[in-house]
Amino acid sequence: MNKLICFLLMVIVFTGCKKFLDVNPSTQTVNPTTIADFQEMLNSDSLAIGNYMLSDLMSDDVRLTDVELSGQDNFYTRTYLWSNVIWNPADEDYMYNSSYTRILQMNIIMSRVGSAPQDSVNTVENRSNVISQALIQRSYYYLQLANIYGAGYNSATATTDLAVPLVLSPDASAKPSRATVQEVYDKVITDLRQAVNNPYLSGMGRNIIHPGKAAGYALLSRAYLYKAAFDSALLYADSSLALAGSLMDISSSYSGPTQLIDLRTNPEILMAKVAYERNFYSLSNYSFQLSSSLYSLLSYYDGRYNTRLSGYYYRTSTYNGATTLFSDFSVSVPEVMLTKAECLARKGDATGAVTLVNTLAAKRIRSYVALTTGNADTALSYVLRERRRELFVRGGLRLFDLKRFNVNTNTQVTLTRKQDDSTVIATLPPLSGRYVMPFTQTVLANNPNMVQNVRQ
Repeated sequence: MNKLICFLLMVIVFTGCKKFLDVNPSTQTVNPTTIADFQEMLNSDSLAIGNYMLSDLMSDDVRLTDVELSGQDNFYTRTYLWSNVIWNPADEDYMYNSSYTRILQMNIIMSRVGSAPQDSVNTVENRSNVISQALIQRSYYYLQLANIYGAGYNSATATTDLAVPLVLSPDASAKPSRATVQEVYDKVITDLRQAVNNPYLSGMGRNIIHPGKAAGYALLSRAYLYKAAFDSALLYADSSLALAGSLMDISSSYSGPTQLIDLRTNPEILMAKVAYERNFYSLSNYSFQLSSSLYSLLSYYDGRYNTRLSGYYYRTSTYNGATTLFSDFSVSVPEVMLTKAECLARKGDATGAVTLVNTLAAKRIRSYVALTTGNADTALSYVLRERRRELFVRGGLRLFDLKRFNVNTNTQVTLTRKQDDSTVIATLPPLSGRYVMPFTQTVLANNPNMVQNVRQ
């Protein structure tokens, strides 16, 4: 088992795990044992580079054109059309695999940090911060996985709804069963609370790769929002904003980032998470369009409009020598503001909610005309509209919102895909099993204890 773990670490180290920004380590550790080794692992840019594009293709944020769909039959198009079968037998699910690769890294840190040899780097502060950062990173990935492969959190069914295996140690021979949605959320919240209760952890990390308390609080507010626990979500949103609440003004001129390092000086970033998607672009040399419903919410004077080119979501970049689509789905100040605004609206504070919406929108929309405060229901509609405008194509955030909205019969929606903008070719009703991503044949074959998601 130890040999296998060392091999996996070697793969991780030598496949794009550059050290970020101002850190230039003298060695590449394959079998980490010291606090300095763990710090290097946490400074790897691989922790900020993932890809959850398929979860965005499942949402109502995007539109594939008839040209892109014509003659194409692959897991991208099948995901977009919510097909019963997504994966061919040989397909690999990069969302699942890359998330567990990074969870493995965090588990190795957590399992070894207590036995790290005593040296000048192994101080209480350094050791505590390594643990906190590993817990925050692991919690992020589990929250993603639970919402992609499990049902939206529903207090009535969370103890029986299946999510993903909750792997907490680097046991390469383990074949764990799927944990419930409740179990994953409980572990995420417990770990994040432990992380932010570390007195040595600073409000912001040393750079955008390293999470500080603000990022931990932000993820707690996200988890509680998904649980519809609005008092707790508000508490942790306030805690995050007290540490980091600055916004960029992109209302006049903004083209958006095209690579991770572009986010380095962005004050809104609490923990960087980005994607470089090469395979989708290589199939047709196209990006995807924004859906008509999202397009109608973005005015020409909205700085977020500039992430589109002729109707396409089209930030291209060069990564490892190939043209890629780049997207930024970092944990950010605007998301936390919108979480707070939603909680306030749901608790009846229309004025507080609308004030936050106006503060954010004024930094996004040129010549913005402030909204006037109405009742709580009107304020909530403003918040959810702004949430969609701000958080589109953000690594599944819109999909996760749709799933939590569908728990309440008053906010359920039916999604459709159309050909020629008229003929409906696919429909996704509320609470459908097709909201939940199935597992690949490889995952099922490697772990006989896995139960497949039913898509019918």
